[in-house]
Amino acid sequence: MEAKRHWWTIFILTAVVYIIYAHIQPIYTYALLDPRFDAHQYTKIYHFFKHSLPNYQVSFPFNTRILAPWLASLLPFAEPFTNFIWLNGFFVLLTVGLLSIIWQRLHIRPFWRVAGIFWILFHWKGIIRMYLPDPINADIGGFLWLSFLLGIVWLSTAQKPFYRYSPWVIAASFMLVAIVGTLQKESFMAALGINAVVFFMSRKRLNDPSTLLFTLIALGVSIGVYYWVSVIFPPAHSDWRNSAFVSVLRGMNRYFQAPELFLKLPISWLFAFGGLWLALITPFNTQINATPFLLFLRLEFWLWMVLSIVGGGDTTRILFNGMPFILTYFLLRLNHQPLWVAIYICLTSLPLMRLYTLEPDLGRYPTQMTDWCVECWELSRSWVYGAYAIVVLAGYHYLLTRNFSFSRNKSNDINSHR
Repeated sequence: MEAKRHWWTIFILTAVVYIIYAHIQPIYTYALLDPRFDAHQYTKIYHFFKHSLPNYQVSFPFNTRILAPWLASLLPFAEPFTNFIWLNGFFVLLTVGLLSIIWQRLHIRPFWRVAGIFWILFHWKGIIRMYLPDPINADIGGFLWLSFLLGIVWLSTAQKPFYRYSPWVIAASFMLVAIVGTLQKESFMAALGINAVVFFMSRKRLNDPSTLLFTLIALGVSIGVYYWVSVIFPPAHSDWRNSAFVSVLRGMNRYFQAPELFLKLPISWLFAFGGLWLALITPFNTQINATPFLLFLRLEFWLWMVLSIVGGGDTTRILFNGMPFILTYFLLRLNHQPLWVAIYICLTSLPLMRLYTLEPDLGRYPTQMTDWCVECWELSRSWVYGAYAIVVLAGYHYLLTRNFSFSRNKSNDINSHR
């Protein structure tokens, strides 16, 4: 009963926040945006499934991301962005609800769950405030399928009483999520690949050895689905550079062409998760550090760190796309820390959340683009946030070493990772 009440509270809170921002947040005037904006490609897919566009003329890599535009095309509203807003709201509700349930099952303490949900709902790079101005996207559904993958991996590695599900239920879940996640966005294959690597490395510690086989089959299904969709819905222009490998090389080349971008990376990362980065320097229980689930989260963390560098220049957004894994990893590392740590992290994160303003319609006001693109800032502006991060880090170190002590509850640590 308590779990149901908890879920409904989170559900209602998320719905209220989403509805409020949907009413007050300006939406891009897409007709005035640069034709290279991603939304123009997703709109073409949408109209193709609406049967208002005769030919499928979509550029790589957007041509295979058909799930969200197809689902949006099934909704009854006239404007594409309205259908996407409703679809994204459904995705947001399920994502936040599912993550809150997973965190509760992981025995993450309530004040840390509140901190995590607050970051998701109110951060200007979060799944509401970042995507309501630009609702025609493929990212929101990706958060949901990655959260499902997180839950399935946890169920696959959990000890009793949670590992009571039939292996075939786990297998079917892997297959289903592999299909829909890949149709949502091709980066899901990389997340699933990390899962396969973790299960292979931890095969002797898995509850059921067949879990590794299921994961490998799911990865194969994911790759097959991707190539099947790329054949059925080919890119508008045939080019040998239309491949993930070439895209990665192109992303790396950006940094060789403009080395100063390396100096902006830490600030882009800082904005993605704010004070939660302090989890990486917080003492952590090494006894449970090598469990398969923790290994999965750690490798997913590094995967999204790499993708944020080579993924095309939008570092903060891409890193936040790995939020289901990264935020869960941070909260688990912080879980045994006392309330004052949560308060410190929340307070020091507030200046990074831009709660006092809304993103403008960048179609009508393109000159404000640089204010809402961390990677577009002048380097001098980034240094201010770098100095702030150093001050926050120094304050945290001082509080750790001088005035406060940690209360380590081993039983809570162990339960939090089951």
